[in-house]
Amino acid sequence: MTDIRCLIVDDEPLAIDIVVTYLDQLGIHTVATANNAIAAFQRLQQDPVDLLFLDIQMPQLTGFDLLKSLQHRPLVVITTAYRDYAVEGFEWAVLDYLVKPFSFTRFLQTIEKATRTLQTAPVPLEEENGLIFLKTDRHLIRIDIESILYIESLKDYIRVYTTTGNYLSHQSLTDITARLPADRFYRVHRSYTLAIDKIDQIRQHCARIGAAIIPISRAHRRDLYHRLGK
Repeated sequence: MTDIRCLIVDDEPLAIDIVVTYLDQLGIHTVATANNAIAAFQRLQQDPVDLLFLDIQMPQLTGFDLLKSLQHRPLVVITTAYRDYAVEGFEWAVLDYLVKPFSFTRFLQTIEKATRTLQTAPVPLEEENGLIFLKTDRHLIRIDIESILYIESLKDYIRVYTTTGNYLSHQSLTDITARLPADRFYRVHRSYTLAIDKIDQIRQHCARIGAAIIPISRAHRRDLYHRLGK
């Protein structure tokens, strides 16, 4: 199996050992560990990874606190003993949600999903020229990043709304968001990423861009308000 750079974050040594053992059985040996979110944050600043196995309930900072602090996130798999965080987890567009204790068979499904995602070649980004190439049908469309208003997830597709029109593309919202400048675009909901500087109004936990009303999930409200200086 393709080697994947992994970071396992959990305050329980046994939980870390289980994930390491499962990865070892799959021939994945590029593994780092951290027993708290602060150590994980420091590690990620020094050495980015492909896949993050993340516990939620940890001392000082939770797993979600860690996600909020990262501008560029790897693929994330939540590993927790609690089912209650599933909705919030998927609002953060995590790759998978594993409830402890999880079996090797269930873990294998997660790794197969991660491998497929990582092996999907991204469409080239020419951010230095302010352009992005979007694959639509059988064509590549060049779009000025400055013209993007917001992006909507439609299951296996996304629709990119711009000042000149909208475009349907077969890719995930996670992928397209990762390719856009993190200081200008923010994922406010599991189904929406928007251009921060195109927001006309925020009211009742929704953002208005032109005539479009875009929901802001509870998990992202505080961070968005902070970015807007509120």
